[in-house]
Amino acid sequence: MPDLETKDTVARVLTGTDEIPAYPRLGKFANMETPRIVTTSWDDGDRADLRLAEMLRSREIQGTFYVPNTPYAGRPALSHADLRTLSSEGFEIGAHSVSHKLLWGLSAEELAREVNPCKPMLEDILGTEVRMFCYPCGRYDSNVMRALEAAGYWGARTVRMLSTRLEFNRFEMPTTLQIIPQPKSSYLKNVARAGKIEGLQVFLANMTRLDNWLDLGKRLFDSVLQNGGMWHLYGHSHEIEKLGLWDDLAEMLDYVAKREGVTYVPNCELIRLRSTRGRHAGNGKL
Repeated sequence: MPDLETKDTVARVLTGTDEIPAYPRLGKFANMETPRIVTTSWDDGDRADLRLAEMLRSREIQGTFYVPNTPYAGRPALSHADLRTLSSEGFEIGAHSVSHKLLWGLSAEELAREVNPCKPMLEDILGTEVRMFCYPCGRYDSNVMRALEAAGYWGARTVRMLSTRLEFNRFEMPTTLQIIPQPKSSYLKNVARAGKIEGLQVFLANMTRLDNWLDLGKRLFDSVLQNGGMWHLYGHSHEIEKLGLWDDLAEMLDYVAKREGVTYVPNCELIRLRSTRGRHAGNGKL
């Protein structure tokens, strides 16, 4: 079964946000005509996320850490104390299922076991609401989306890349870029699954940059500065560690940090903005 990136019938079912309260830290940003937003997200709850958090903190960049309830692939995981510290420092903690099992195609009972407990379990650790979910390996279908809505999540993040628009279904939050070198074919497959014209436009306009994620990320950030929209970087700290990408990440974060007119938010704050700012949400131009 393919990834469910754009299903219009499902999108019409899961678009209401009237029940979501305003997030106080938005301040006057919620009234901006053309928001320019930077957000980051980091998956799997690896203990190397602590190094990531320090890099973000020193540059005043927000991040969302998506954490499965059981350690990913047997790797050293963030402790309960680590999660509470990250949360107290202003980072968002999101759910990433109980065991990082692929969710699409699961029976209702199996899906409930993976989705329903992780939110209250994390909330018991943190003492605060868990609002966001991230699909393990980006795999999901309409049943998963409905299960997340029923469980009380505000929204969910996908692995769709090359997006700068704020127009998205709240259970199909896209990203702009993943911090990992990958071939053009990976971007092409990602764009094809999404079925979004924006992704194809960005892919074609950046054919010569796709082999260098740093150049691509800077170019897409410059586009957001010019046109408005969001710039969303995601990744996995264990991959950054394995591939020796810490210096590259530092260069990328330095490039986008502390820019005048740019607001830095965790993933959850995009949910309040994605529909109300649709007409000023970035146009995918470069």
